[in-house]
Amino acid sequence: MTTRSALLLACLFVASHDASADKQNGILPDDRVADWRPGSSVGVPGGIPTTRKVLLDVTKPPFNVDPTGAQDAQPGIALAVAKAAENEVVYLPAGTYRLNRGIALGCKSRITIRGAGPDKTFLKMAPGCNAAIDIGGGGGDWWYPDRLKLPVLGSPKRKTTVLPISDPKPLDALPNGGVGMLCQIALKNDPKLPVIVPANFEYMRRQISRIVARSATSVTISPGLLTDHPEALAPRLAPNARTAEFVGVEDLTVDGENCNAQLGLNLSTAFGCWIRNVHVLNITNYHVSISDSLQCEIRHSMIAKRKGLGSNGAGFLVGTVSNCLFEDNILTEQFPHIEVNGSSGNVFAYNFCHDSTIMGVVGCSINTNHGAHSNFNLYEGNVSPKFQSDGYHGGSSHDTAFRNWFHGSSDKTDQFWICVNLNRFTRCYSLVGNVLGSPGQRWIYDNADNGYGYDQHLIYSFGMPNMGNGGFKGTAQPSKGRPWKDWESVRSGPAGKGPGPGGFQELDLDVRATTLVKGNYNYKDKGVAPGEALNGSTLPKSLYRSEKPAWFGELPWPAFGPDTAFEKNKIPAQLRFEAMKK
Repeated sequence: MTTRSALLLACLFVASHDASADKQNGILPDDRVADWRPGSSVGVPGGIPTTRKVLLDVTKPPFNVDPTGAQDAQPGIALAVAKAAENEVVYLPAGTYRLNRGIALGCKSRITIRGAGPDKTFLKMAPGCNAAIDIGGGGGDWWYPDRLKLPVLGSPKRKTTVLPISDPKPLDALPNGGVGMLCQIALKNDPKLPVIVPANFEYMRRQISRIVARSATSVTISPGLLTDHPEALAPRLAPNARTAEFVGVEDLTVDGENCNAQLGLNLSTAFGCWIRNVHVLNITNYHVSISDSLQCEIRHSMIAKRKGLGSNGAGFLVGTVSNCLFEDNILTEQFPHIEVNGSSGNVFAYNFCHDSTIMGVVGCSINTNHGAHSNFNLYEGNVSPKFQSDGYHGGSSHDTAFRNWFHGSSDKTDQFWICVNLNRFTRCYSLVGNVLGSPGQRWIYDNADNGYGYDQHLIYSFGMPNMGNGGFKGTAQPSKGRPWKDWESVRSGPAGKGPGPGGFQELDLDVRATTLVKGNYNYKDKGVAPGEALNGSTLPKSLYRSEKPAWFGELPWPAFGPDTAFEKNKIPAQLRFEAMKK
């Protein structure tokens, strides 16, 4: 074996434990844990409302919508949305509703669009329709250079809610002095973490919160800060004036089979909004997109059958959102199933991700980072072929994968692939209590100097360049004073002029060095590898729930982990999927 091949295999298969001392339940360091409580810090505040009983039936006057699919239903449904008062329901009885264009709610708030069930109410997108339902203000305006950005003083610590502001008076020009608005809190890129973006854009580590109070010298936010905000990184707060609040979409199917829709459902600058028991089918690119939003939920839904190939498509496209809950969903026939970009403090839990082979290979399924800089997201209890932080457009940090089953396989091919692939720029990830691999999985290692190919069947990969690259050129370890050869040229160059995906091609040794890997059962060793032993620590049942959720029914909870009968266990979304396939 050549020296280069030996180094590759060592970095792929051996996880070190250079992270700080374990604290959380004897398993996780406290500085890697966020407040992920559902209904409190994550998901719709107080839970999804159950008291909305007043129905506006769109098939009745004055709306008179055609439920047969023969006529365009969009004008009548849009009229019902416009007329709906707070806490009323725009109701679509069983039927087929043709949409020649999408239903745009804008900042309409506190209403629900509800069908009779995803097997009874169908929104059929016609040619020209893109985004069957579009909720929110059309995108956060905090990116624009002429928008209000307030410097945050001092160095507020993680969990802080009261932020000193040098001059909050500009908020006076906003409705209610800015109180009640979403805001983005952002830091300059930290070269020590590193928060790195090959195109050299600044302020890529950010979170969405909400202004709940203000004084002459400060702004109070909720939820609080996920991480420390040192003054040296010039933290700033930017409010957003366009928000949709507490809007729900429930109990219906969106189908793009008859058009070339690039997007099925869209939430943007939304607070406390939700998608529940909704099927989104046959979309060319992104089935559901959520961006610039806070404390929203997507649950008990099915996302299926992406029509397009190649990149730029996902079941859930998650961009710059915080404290949202993605729970108990089926995602099938996408690549990837979930794509997370620049998002923080979210929970992705008990989702059944099936078949990411639409490009002929076992592709990425849960992609925690395609666009920088995601952090403090929790992935728990999911079933998925592959978990990856891809390093393509920048870094991510402090995400946790807990009690998932990443099996590395597909029922459409006899291929197996890497179960966990953390590419360059990934820092301080925690992989704890997962099940990795599949029964009968083969273990074949390619020792050739030209990298590795599709005949390899691996458990972990750490520090490889961006996704799609099968090799590396030398090594880099910034924490030891050995940066990438592109490092200084990118840091000193203009925004947008970095080397992009073709640069930073060294093996990033700090990925391995900062990853906490503990208590994972893998099918290569048929147990927990010696270097991952729990050493008497007990795995908690969950990192975000205090008790078994009612929708788990009689199924064992937790389902997965080295301390469970995981080969016999299933999650609710998996049972629903299997029942539909019969």
